Amino acid sequence: MPEQQGPEPFTIALHPIHDASHHHVADRLVYGERTHAEDEDLMSVTARALASAVYELGDSGLLGDRTLFVDLPLEWLDRPELLPTPAPRLALGIADAGTIDGEFLTRLDDIRERGYRIIVPSSLLKQDLEAMLDRCDIIQLATPGDLDETTLERLPARNIKLLVENLTSREALECYQAMGCDYYNGDYLARPSFIASPARGRHGNRAAQIRLIRALYEDNNDLNRLHELVVQVPHLHVAILRRANSNYFNRGGKEVDLHRAVQVLGLIELRRLILTLTLASLQPSSRIVLRMALIRAFMCRNLAAPFPALDPEDAFTTGLFSMMDALLEEDRATLLDQLPLGQSIIAALKERAGPLGAVLTLCENHERQVEETTEEVPADQLHGCYMNALASTKALMNNL
Repeated sequence: MPEQQGPEPFTIALHPIHDASHHHVADRLVYGERTHAEDEDLMSVTARALASAVYELGDSGLLGDRTLFVDLPLEWLDRPELLPTPAPRLALGIADAGTIDGEFLTRLDDIRERGYRIIVPSSLLKQDLEAMLDRCDIIQLATPGDLDETTLERLPARNIKLLVENLTSREALECYQAMGCDYYNGDYLARPSFIASPARGRHGNRAAQIRLIRALYEDNNDLNRLHELVVQVPHLHVAILRRANSNYFNRGGKEVDLHRAVQVLGLIELRRLILTLTLASLQPSSRIVLRMALIRAFMCRNLAAPFPALDPEDAFTTGLFSMMDALLEEDRATLLDQLPLGQSIIAALKERAGPLGAVLTLCENHERQVEETTEEVPADQLHGCYMNALASTKALMNNL
C-alpha cells in the first residue's frame, strides 16, 4: 500500500506566565500566525496545537500542574464537545471576538458553566462593562491605563484577575505590579519554549476513524463496540490510554487497560479526544501491519484464556503493543517509556519475561513457523489459537 503522508512538522510554543512573585504558574499556547489561514483551516491548526499541548504532553509532559492559557476561534466554541479538558486547568481566550451580542454572551455562559475560565481583552470588556464583568475571570491588559480606578476596585470582589501580555521591561513590570496584576507574560521574564511534532508517514485506515466517530454519536452507545474500533486506530489507542492514566482521570494510581480506559473517560471525553485528534490529521497506520498486530494480540488472548492467573486483556495488550512501534513508526524503547502499561506487560515486551512474555514468545515462534510443543500448550492447541485469532481479526476488520 503506498504511504500516505501525514502533516508536515508542526511547531507550537509554550510561553511561560508568572505570578507577581515570579513563580511560573501557567503557559500561553502559541500555535501559528494569522497569515496561515489561507494555507490551512484555522480549526485544523487549532486542533493540531491542542493535540500537541493538551493530549500529547498531558500532565506527564512539559505542562506539569500549570494552567494552559489558549485562544480559541469562535467557530471552535460552537462545538463544546471539542473544548479541551480538564476545564480547571485551562483559561480560554476568544481569538477573533470583535463585538458583543446575545449569542456571544450565551456562549460565554455555557463555557463558564463547564468550569473553564474566560480571558477577555480590556478592549472587549469596555464595550459592555456590566455584561462582561459577569462573564470573565481574567482581563488581558494592553497598557497600564486600559481600566479606570473605579473598574479596578470592583475586580477583587468578583475574583477577576489581571493578565499582562508582551511585557518588555523592568519599568513596565514594576508599573503593573503596583497596579496589583496577577499574571505576567512576555519576553522580559522568559522566552517561549518551542515543541515540534515529528514529520511521519501515516498509512491509513480512514474508514476506521469515520466509523469510530459515527459510533460515538449513536443513540445506543456500545462501549465494547467503541473498544473494537479504537483498537484499530493506534494513535487513538495510545492517546486514550495516556488520557485515562493521567493524574486527572486516574485517581487510584493503578494502570488501566483500554476497556477500563473507555469507561474511565466516558463518552463525552472520548468524543472530545477522538474528534480533536481526527481534526489534527493524526492518521492510523497500515492495514497490513495492523492486521498482523491484531492476529498476534488475539492469539495471545486465546493462549492466556485457560490459565486463571493470566488476564486475557493483559495478554491481548501485550500482543498488540509488541508491534505498536511499527504501527506508530516510533522507537520501541521510547514508546514503552511513555506508555502507562503495567510492569508485567512492560517486562514481557522488553525482555519476554514472566507468563505474559512466555505467551508472547509462543505466539512469535508460531509466526516464524517454528514447531514447538510444550506440555501446557500442545501444537494442535497452539495452531487452534492461531486459527481463532485469524477469524477474530477478519471479523473485526471486516466491520470497517
